[in-house]
Amino acid sequence: MRHPLVRRLAAHCGVAGLITGLITGLLTVAAPAASAADTTTDLGVTFDSYTTDLAVGGGRVFVSATDRIIVADTGGNLTSDAVTGLSGVRELAMNADATRLYAALTGSNEVAEIDTASLAVTRRIDLSAHPCPSTLALLGERLWVGHGCDNGPGGVVGLDLSAATPVPVTIGGEHLSAPVLAAAGDTLVVGRTGLHHADMLVYDIGGGTPEPRGTIDGTKWRTDYLRDLALTSDGTALFSAADGPGRFNRYDTRALAATGAYGDGWDGYPSAVALGLGGAYVAAGRQFGSTDLTLYDAATGAAMFAADKPDAELLPDGVAFSGSDVFALLRSSADRLLLWRVTGVALPASTLKVTAPARAFIGSPVTVEGRLTRADGKALGLKPLAVTRRSVEGRKDPIAGVTTRKDGTFTFQDTPPDVGEVTYQVFWDGDDYYRRSNASATVMIRHVSTLTMDGPQSGVVGTAVRLTGVLTVGGNPPPPRVTLTVQRSVYNDDGSGGSVTLPPVSVNDDGTYTFTDTPTVAGRYSYLAMWSGEATAGPAKATHQIVVE
Repeated sequence: MRHPLVRRLAAHCGVAGLITGLITGLLTVAAPAASAADTTTDLGVTFDSYTTDLAVGGGRVFVSATDRIIVADTGGNLTSDAVTGLSGVRELAMNADATRLYAALTGSNEVAEIDTASLAVTRRIDLSAHPCPSTLALLGERLWVGHGCDNGPGGVVGLDLSAATPVPVTIGGEHLSAPVLAAAGDTLVVGRTGLHHADMLVYDIGGGTPEPRGTIDGTKWRTDYLRDLALTSDGTALFSAADGPGRFNRYDTRALAATGAYGDGWDGYPSAVALGLGGAYVAAGRQFGSTDLTLYDAATGAAMFAADKPDAELLPDGVAFSGSDVFALLRSSADRLLLWRVTGVALPASTLKVTAPARAFIGSPVTVEGRLTRADGKALGLKPLAVTRRSVEGRKDPIAGVTTRKDGTFTFQDTPPDVGEVTYQVFWDGDDYYRRSNASATVMIRHVSTLTMDGPQSGVVGTAVRLTGVLTVGGNPPPPRVTLTVQRSVYNDDGSGGSVTLPPVSVNDDGTYTFTDTPTVAGRYSYLAMWSGEATAGPAKATHQIVVE
């Protein structure tokens, strides 16, 4: 159950100045949105819990789902395999060569060891003295298990997996509930959960036995309801996902202090964090916000990619890398467990630019131009593009055969069939070397308007002249209550002429109009009638001249 937004806002405001002062060159920029290349797979189970996890390795994705572990390939496709006969599966951990998978089983108070080739449970490690094992951190042959039932207390035990029958060794004291764990290099981090200000306890494990190094103070850094942790491979940098302060914080595990933050703190509750490609990228998952997943450059803090699934909710601890792809676990509005694959997000960026005229008339071709390049501006050569014309009503029509030239440029023409706003969406699917990109351009398609004006060819000073005309929009009468602007200009020999704007002229429902004017001096009179048009109709004008004696 999430906490009221006011609590989150208070946490954000209280720490904003503190964290901002610690950010060393981490800047957030606008990120490209996700595209149609993403895939979402229904894992075949109804799921009303927040307790699930995924592990990726050996070309497969393993997902815990209460009484089983579901298996998919790294294309996001379900296989026919599954590990069943499990009770209350929570977190998963996979060893470095992806030959063994470990699962925390809260229902049977065990840790199951699974052979990933046969998917057979090779042994069950009894943790009945440490009930409700829930969280895992694996490093070599050392497995740390966070345990704790709903009514507590919780704690951490360590297991030597090289032993035939591992004996649980207690690490530290009691916790309110099962803590979140991360282990890498010579560092183990134990994060307290279920607390408004959650400490993160740091241990040195370089000597084999965990020795307390210190505490990253949850009160000092306003760590509000901790959800997930991730460590760099050397164990020196820690990344956290917590409700407050709303950003994803980075900490130095030696100095025990915050050294940076990712995100602006307003896109939702941070709930999952993972590191990819040697720690170069941070995949950050959020709940209850406008963005579900954001990819950050770990060094600069720049947001490189953002994606959202408005009809589903990203689950805590539910993000993992698979090469340049990111997998995330979602729960749909119908409580279905989903596997979301976001492809190529960690590849170097490409840039797609699209331009089109702001307005065009119905029946006339619209020319759309653009260019596909690398982030440094160099062309990517001949690449096929997927183009769609989307109308304001939501209808989508594909435009086939659009390909970039060697210099990255492309051009195509299209004649929209209806008036209104149309958007040309251009998408490049990416390749093995560069991340996909997309861009769009919007054009307002308007009717052609025509305006006529008729009247006498000559007149006499002091005698009224009558002028008439018709306004049509796309060959039909204009909208109701249209008015025209009329300008009168007089040209004569003594210089007493000039230009004035006459009172507005109303147009009848059938498009006709009439107005009169009484000349006061002799000369050549020129009348200019103008209509400024509207969103779906272009402007129009008409002129008429009268010689007045």
